[in-house]
Amino acid sequence: MDKKQKNQLLEYQSHLIAWNKTHNLISKKQEKNIAEHIEDSLLISPLLKNNIIDLGSGGGLPGIPLALTNPNKKFYLVESNTKKSAFLLNTTSKLGLNNTTVINQRLEDIDVNLFSMPFDIVCRAVGSTEVIVNLTARLLQAHDTSLKLMKTLEQFEKESVPDGFTLKKIDKFAPKAKDKTRILVTIEAE
Repeated sequence: MDKKQKNQLLEYQSHLIAWNKTHNLISKKQEKNIAEHIEDSLLISPLLKNNIIDLGSGGGLPGIPLALTNPNKKFYLVESNTKKSAFLLNTTSKLGLNNTTVINQRLEDIDVNLFSMPFDIVCRAVGSTEVIVNLTARLLQAHDTSLKLMKTLEQFEKESVPDGFTLKKIDKFAPKAKDKTRILVTIEAE
């Protein structure tokens, strides 16, 4: 990561905290640990294809930090909440993220042809594995599309992958001090 990207990440962090005061983009607990959440977002960077959908982007995690540090990849920040989408549009414009498109729609209403193929769907803190797989099932049928869920090992052990889909792999990341083991779960259609 170069100096410009580090400065942009700091600018993103302060912009997110400022907007959060009036727009409730992330929880107060997340706000206190925002640097850690950005760091967690960047862990998955080398495991992603060139086209990435950040489903339920909310305050821009993981999409904006990933877009800042991967200028040669294309990011689609999908957020159905209008005030969160407004934040995403403002932030991507302010940071000059030309590799990022904000889509203010529900995923199930989006035409799959809008996305460059092949792509990964990244999801962080949106819901259970089963709910997310069912929500993305139509897109997972597209050629060479993967769902990548950012979870903790403890969360995922209590969940299941619906029939018709397969668990391709689990990438584990070193746990922090007292923290739970962070994982990236890759799921594809059978």
